[in-house]
Amino acid sequence: MNQEQFGQFWAQLKTPLKAKWEKITDEDLLEIQGDLAKFSGILQKRYGEVQKEEVNTWANRRYSHWTGNYIGYQDPKPAS
Repeated sequence: MNQEQFGQFWAQLKTPLKAKWEKITDEDLLEIQGDLAKFSGILQKRYGEVQKEEVNTWANRRYSHWTGNYIGYQDPKPAS
């Protein structure tokens, strides 16, 4: 996903992002504001290099699902 796509998708991404990746704070979300470079930097700071890639993969799959290009991805069911 490039910067333009990330910026367009940001409104749909931030709520599930914070729910799934608990180290992301409200302040982080305000700082990112659809900026892919800031997103990458915050992931690096919060999760380190290895998990940063995992979060990026998760976000890319959500974007692909949102655009209809990746039907295989399903959001996890909420815990009852």
